[in-house]
Amino acid sequence: MAQTQNQRDLAHARTKTSFDVSNMTRYLYAGPENVEQRRYIIDLIAREPIFNKDDWAWLNHTDAVKRGIAMSARLAEIKMEHELNDLDFATMCEIIDDTLPVLLHNGAFIPVINSQGTDEQIEKWIPPAEKFQIIGCYAQTELGHGSNLSQLETTATFIRDTDEWEINSTSFTAAKWWIGGLGAICTHAVVQARLFIDGKDYGAHVFVVPIRSLEDHKPFPGIEVGDIGPKAYGGFNKMENGFARFHKYRIPRDNMLMRFSKVSREGVYTKPPHAKLSYGSMVLLRSVLIRQMGQYLSRATTVATRYLTVRRQFNNPTRHHDDINPGLETQVINYPMVQNRLFPMIAQSYALFAAGQVMMEMYIGLMTGLSSGNIAALAEVHATSSALKSYCTTIGAAGTEECRKLMGGHGYSYFTGLSHLFASIVPSNTYEGDNFVLTQQMARYLLKEIKTAKVEPEKVTPYSKYLLQALDKNAFGRTHCSVIRPEDWLNPKVQLAAFEYRCARLAFELHDAVEQGEQDPAHPKTWSDHNIECYRVSHAHAQYVMVRWFIQSIEESKNSEEEERRLQGPGVKVLERLSHLHALHTMQTNLADFCEDGYLSPAQCQSLRAQVKALVASLAAEVVGLVDAFDHPDFLLNSALGAYDGNAYQRLWDKAQSEPLNRKEVCDGYEEYIRPLLKKHGELKL
Repeated sequence: MAQTQNQRDLAHARTKTSFDVSNMTRYLYAGPENVEQRRYIIDLIAREPIFNKDDWAWLNHTDAVKRGIAMSARLAEIKMEHELNDLDFATMCEIIDDTLPVLLHNGAFIPVINSQGTDEQIEKWIPPAEKFQIIGCYAQTELGHGSNLSQLETTATFIRDTDEWEINSTSFTAAKWWIGGLGAICTHAVVQARLFIDGKDYGAHVFVVPIRSLEDHKPFPGIEVGDIGPKAYGGFNKMENGFARFHKYRIPRDNMLMRFSKVSREGVYTKPPHAKLSYGSMVLLRSVLIRQMGQYLSRATTVATRYLTVRRQFNNPTRHHDDINPGLETQVINYPMVQNRLFPMIAQSYALFAAGQVMMEMYIGLMTGLSSGNIAALAEVHATSSALKSYCTTIGAAGTEECRKLMGGHGYSYFTGLSHLFASIVPSNTYEGDNFVLTQQMARYLLKEIKTAKVEPEKVTPYSKYLLQALDKNAFGRTHCSVIRPEDWLNPKVQLAAFEYRCARLAFELHDAVEQGEQDPAHPKTWSDHNIECYRVSHAHAQYVMVRWFIQSIEESKNSEEEERRLQGPGVKVLERLSHLHALHTMQTNLADFCEDGYLSPAQCQSLRAQVKALVASLAAEVVGLVDAFDHPDFLLNSALGAYDGNAYQRLWDKAQSEPLNRKEVCDGYEEYIRPLLKKHGELKL
């Protein structure tokens, strides 16, 4: 069959790529072995009929949950049949492209027990969990409370006579709510509940709570459990997010996870050596989200880039034009406004890949330290994961929606794959910490770092060392950006200096505002009065580490001793331009922060904007190769408009033919509604 113009356009765009796409893919996934393993996992999933996506658009919530349970069961079987590890399981979940009931079994239930359980508890619960003889979830959020752990209404009261905990939902709003997997599939839950002994509240602790019988799957007496119903935008449709109410439900004392906090048979409470040792599991979930946002945004930009390459509208001259088909309309991707909206998001996707890798390395290092009692890295890793979770999920959701809008009217079709993708991303802005509330974690951390910097500057942690430059306020106030010529912006040291200056200034401004508020009894201020500033400094810090890690990842890949991991030839130059675009576009988007105290001059702002435009233009021939390097197969993208072959219009037409309404020549409802309306005033002769 002859190629369509769409297909020819995308194929021609690929010929313009200056770098080795396979080499770039190996860079993104940190080596050829990871690329091959991912492709192996994709093949395992794509060949299974249960994971076919053709009818997803037509499933109601009840049918979708049943499908999700069937998919979960097959997913568990594949994991065991092929002896796959947890990383492979996470890759399978990514490729399946929907949130399944079993997801939090591996994503939260097992990690929480492994990180907070004693050796004996791990031995009891983990082997059956790994064989899916029990299926678990993580139950923290309640109908009336989410982020505020200290005010959870679910209680665990020690019953000394029977050596048990009595789990109780003390009010209607104490019901556990939004719990993934709880609605139908789970047999157990790790439950956050406030621990009481002899009337004393010891705060939230974690308990392993049996929910349903292993014999007939019925809820145990004393537990009300069910599904909370469909979610916004049709998202998480196969996940049975559930509720649970406990009515003085008893579990053994040993079901409290006691690696850190302990309660003896006599009811003696032993507090953990550090109040935040339990944060490890939260850090894991947030670290995974950062990596996940790289996957999501890269998929959205892949679909948008391919479609905008084959979409033609008007015949306006552009700097980048089609020299092969000058008589055809202009490819939409050649319009500068489109490029300036799309290309920075491709750069963000690459930065997210780098950030996800570093954040996971930090998490692994943290857990290694915690296992031997070393808590030195805990505060920084927790704060960093919090800041990045807030920032990365924000840009992931916003970027995916921007990609949809870039695609014009057709972008609103379900068959782009982006509506499903957006519905999967957007709740991440609120779960695992609301994106606005969560920024207080980094803000509080930086305030503590400022105190350390004033007394023991050598103890300031690596990613907060920028604070040291602001200790001398007079000298700091005289600091200005060193850029003289536009090309100076392409120096990574100049970029990092600007981000570090901005972070230091915002952190010290918050510090000074907090101190002044405490010292002014006539106009006292609460911590909540500073929440807007917390958001600014947290996102500033997140952007700084994103820029830093992207630059760092390029340098490491250029200098890798392993040839297959080493960035080669033109790929280095393209990636450096992409890194420059990421840094400078981030500055441009937040220009007020860099200008309001005079760090940047008006002339520097103008040259910054000019450099961003120049970088965008310089990447025009590379973007199809850059998104191909993400290595997302058509099975994963599930997009009529973003498929690898570029045959967008034919695929969109074919998808529309699968609409159930089109199975009949005359639609259901004609006799009941349409015909009576048409004939209401008699026969019409035209």
